[in-house]
Formats: sequence, structure tokens, C-alpha cells
Amino acid sequence: MNFSLTRTQALLATVLVVGVAANIATQALGLSLYISAAFGLIAIASGITLFSNYRKNRENPQN
Repeated sequence: MNFSLTRTQALLATVLVVGVAANIATQALGLSLYISAAFGLIAIASGITLFSNYRKNRENPQN
């Protein structure tokens, strides 16, 4: 797939927000700790990827 930079960042931001919201919801509802941890890992991974993507493209603005 050939995503544009803006579309990729929007997708990563959406995954981050959904992951955090799902993590909070699973903790609040008292669901399994493993489900909550999975959503937490998704949120952390998307946040790291979003930040990395931002830093990489800040140094190289031609892309």
C-alpha cells in the first residue's frame, strides 16, 4: 500500500486514541487484565510509531 504521510499519521493517531480508549474501558469494566494489556500495548506501539514517523519526517521535509 502506498499511503501518503498525512494519511499514515492520521491512521496512527486514530489507532492511538482507540487503543487508549479501549484500554480505559476494559479497566473500568473490569474485563480481563490480558485484554487491557493488549490494548495498552497497541496504544504504546502506535504512539511510538507516530512519534518516530514525526521525527523522521521533521528531519527530511521533502517526503
